[in-house]
Amino acid sequence: MITISLFRNKNHNIQGFTVKGHAGFGEHGTDIVCAAVTTAAMTTVNGLTDVVHISLTPEVREGYLSCCLPEKLSEEQRREADVLLESMVLTMQNLESQYGDYIRLREE
Repeated sequence: MITISLFRNKNHNIQGFTVKGHAGFGEHGTDIVCAAVTTAAMTTVNGLTDVVHISLTPEVREGYLSCCLPEKLSEEQRREADVLLESMVLTMQNLESQYGDYIRLREE
């Protein structure tokens, strides 16, 4: 199972997220659920770094991705980060509704 954890700050903005595990929906290397989750998460990380220009050091390894925003962001960066991160959440919620036996989304 894939577990996606969202970490929100006192203003309810997403400050970071982790993605852990493997879906087990299909064979390793051809699992469409893993591919969809990975694509949504990495697209978000790439948007944060390459479009919004936030300096990040995501941790990526087999079956694991962790991304935390820096404490200090400009108002524009925070606004744009929120759009990307909340869009990722919508995607993960949709995936969870379709593949709930393989994905768990939680907020901490």
